[in-house]
Amino acid sequence: MEIYDKAHELEAAIKECQEYKDLVAAGQELAKDEKTKHLVRDFLMLQAQLAYAQSMGDKPIRKKIDHLNQMAELIKNNQTAVEYLNHYNKWQTMAGEVFQIIQNAMAEGMSILDQ
Repeated sequence: MEIYDKAHELEAAIKECQEYKDLVAAGQELAKDEKTKHLVRDFLMLQAQLAYAQSMGDKPIRKKIDHLNQMAELIKNNQTAVEYLNHYNKWQTMAGEVFQIIQNAMAEGMSILDQ
């Protein structure tokens, strides 16, 4: 089917995308330092937890916010972590926009459920 062909074309385009290549390269560099890798992973997980809690209307826990700020201080002094997170954020933005385009294309078929 043509849609599968287009999906495979998108896969190939992603692999050729400079932002994606930069993220992969930064990830390979990050993987060389286990301590920094764990710091970045824990930072992203805590950031996501706080964002989810906020989206659900929960008040962020001061202790978690303080911990996130402490982690951010450690990260900003670590060039490998900063570089990875910069590429990660660029890619997340781009991937989110691509995903939104796909969702918009599929929305009409799902809109019957909104009525």
